[in-house]
Amino acid sequence: MRVKLLGTRRAPISIREIFSRMGLRRVPAVTVARREIPYWQERGWTRDGNRYTGSYQTPYAAFQGWIDVERSGHIMYYLLSPSTEIQISGHWACFAQRANGWYLVHMSRRPKDVSSGIITIERLITEAYQ
Repeated sequence: MRVKLLGTRRAPISIREIFSRMGLRRVPAVTVARREIPYWQERGWTRDGNRYTGSYQTPYAAFQGWIDVERSGHIMYYLLSPSTEIQISGHWACFAQRANGWYLVHMSRRPKDVSSGIITIERLITEAYQ
């Protein structure tokens, strides 16, 4: 199929009239307030004092986890039984083995809050599977 470019020009008046009759007009934009539910809560994590429990969820896999927020504000992230995909990824150095199959996940940059840390770990898991 050959296409011949005729250039750009205004639409014929008959076409413009059709569109003008359709009543296309601009309406003022309406601001919609964003739901202020933290990511950890949206993802089904629960909080008991300074401890959060839930699952790091990705399209590829989900892993049980828990998070401790220390008095100093430092946040500790844990993940249970990382898969082989995570173990052979470039992020494996970020995991430090603890008792009973749990691993402490440390990050080069401290997350500002629990939610951003969960997002970071879920991104790490996704990258390991891609």
